[in-house]
Amino acid sequence: MTATADRPEPLPPSSRQDWCWQWMRSYPVDSVPVEATETLALHGPLDVGALRDTLAEIETRHEALRLRLAGPPGPDPSAAWPGQTLRPDPGTLTVLPVTAGETTAEAVRVLARPLDLTDRMTRATLLRAGPREHLLVMQFHHLVVDGACHPLFRDLLAEGYTRRTRPAPDPAPGGRRGEPESYTALIAREATPQARSAVRARAADLARSLQAHGSGDPLPGDTDAVDPDTRFASVPLGVPADRTRLLLRRSRAERVTLHTVLLAALARAVATEFDRDRLVGSVYTHGRTTPAAHETLGLFSNVVSVPLDTAPMPLPDFLRSVHDRVRDASLDVDLPFTEVAARVLPRPPGGGAYCRSALAHLELRLTGVTGWLPVDQHRPPAFPPGLSATALDVTAPYTPPSFNGPDQARACAATLFATLDLTDGALVGDLWYERRYHDAGRLARIAGRYGDLLAELTPA
Repeated sequence: MTATADRPEPLPPSSRQDWCWQWMRSYPVDSVPVEATETLALHGPLDVGALRDTLAEIETRHEALRLRLAGPPGPDPSAAWPGQTLRPDPGTLTVLPVTAGETTAEAVRVLARPLDLTDRMTRATLLRAGPREHLLVMQFHHLVVDGACHPLFRDLLAEGYTRRTRPAPDPAPGGRRGEPESYTALIAREATPQARSAVRARAADLARSLQAHGSGDPLPGDTDAVDPDTRFASVPLGVPADRTRLLLRRSRAERVTLHTVLLAALARAVATEFDRDRLVGSVYTHGRTTPAAHETLGLFSNVVSVPLDTAPMPLPDFLRSVHDRVRDASLDVDLPFTEVAARVLPRPPGGGAYCRSALAHLELRLTGVTGWLPVDQHRPPAFPPGLSATALDVTAPYTPPSFNGPDQARACAATLFATLDLTDGALVGDLWYERRYHDAGRLARIAGRYGDLLAELTPA
């Protein structure tokens, strides 16, 4: 596409957007689960104009919120990136009156309307049930926002609104926070010939290491039983509060993180069950590598593949090995997922996408402590006295999407997915598996070994 004054040259995806694009293109069409929503119940007198101006300021200062696709994703499984452009102006706040008691139902209806990604990747709707009762419904597409953005967005919203309704003398433009990082500048830095050459060389090195650790050689299972409609079951991985405290203490003693301990225990349990001395883990990193990025709304997180040596060794040595592997892998947060996957796996037919778990045998997502989201995701924002905000968990119902083809379905089915969250001092979570590909008895044994290893780490 040729750039003109009114139609600039489309931007490539950032290294962080690449994995999300592959993930969403693993399905026939974009769907509600690829949106990261924010729903705030506002109680008290509300200045709608101040709220509208605050949202406009946030979107103006944080470029990722003004990105839009230059062309439609298309209904086919092609993973071709259509490019993206930056809208010059922020979006609008739509205000809808609703009857009391119908705000949640109306929020669900709002969220059920998917975003037109060629128009914008964010949408703001305010549901007004009365002069003191409002529900702010924010829709963010995952291509431009990640989980770490939500507490920051709430703080920016409260700071900007407070500044407009209770102004201090000579308020600083943009509030007390520093200048956010330019998302388009990040993309431009990554797109230089020198940066692209360095990425290709590093991706080739990582791909060789992943292949040596079995990436592309999935955990065995009933491949013929998998179809595009994957069906998952789970076994619990929870750890009570008293043992979680002991795990945290042991982590500090070994100079590793709780994330390391949990990944190590899961990897050893999986490796023992499948008789492997090498595995590939998949973890999430927040990807905010500069101070300014910590103050920036945008998709910075990335899926990082971690080659793990799981052969028998003393447990402290194993914990250190896993810790070092995760630390080294986190340095590759700026590697586009496609650059690595294309060197390890054959391209799916028709130029199809790579499922985000295609390179790994085990995925771990830990939140609430030392995982990729170590902050309190539910901390209420500090609006002016008299106006309170409560984050609500409102989602639109959806039919679980089918995969585009057998490659994406098998890649997802072969991977084991662990999700853990630190809640009230205890670890709560599950190990998820495709119930037709993996044997339930095998997963029960893995969960049992995982529990035994954690007990070994925290003797009574």
